Amino acid sequence: MEESEEDEIIDTDWIEKLSQEEDLYNDFYKEPVCAIKLYLLYVNKENELQHIKHERYLLPENNVLSRDTIISFIKRYQQKGQIKYKLLSLLRYNIELEPTEITDFLNEDMKQNLGRFIQSEKYLNDIHYADTIHMFQDLNALFFIFYEEGEKKKKDHTRRIILVKPNLAKTRRNLPHKDKDRKKNHLKITKEVS
Repeated sequence: MEESEEDEIIDTDWIEKLSQEEDLYNDFYKEPVCAIKLYLLYVNKENELQHIKHERYLLPENNVLSRDTIISFIKRYQQKGQIKYKLLSLLRYNIELEPTEITDFLNEDMKQNLGRFIQSEKYLNDIHYADTIHMFQDLNALFFIFYEEGEKKKKDHTRRIILVKPNLAKTRRNLPHKDKDRKKNHLKITKEVS
């Protein structure tokens, strides 16, 4: 008994349907970081933000920005016009959420998450980025904060960047130094969420 050609055709519609459903979730899978945004922030002697520049940078190696590349960026961008700047801080922004955490993250109060994904880095080390959910890839960044160099004085004050949550910034005990004179030498960065 011979089978007809109709009997030999296998129903593959379910495979196409499954593939279409899978495509809906592609944005929620984690991928290696292959590009970041570089933000260059220039602060003058009065602790005011003078200029911001940004550009996209493709990482030669996924998830890693090498020490040598960071140093070359510092050398390239420390001069803005006639003014020379020195690197004050280097901040890595990397969204390290798991796909199962997205719903909870979106429902949380954003003020609670202000400092969750930002990390101070040293330019003497390679900077590593964690795999990131596809839809958040464009948010991975590295912030170079440059401070205007002044004339050399006998006593050079160290300036520091302190990441302060807005609700904690008002209490004096949360400042790292209680000395009023030192307090004015700090550059505070707070994030406002609108």
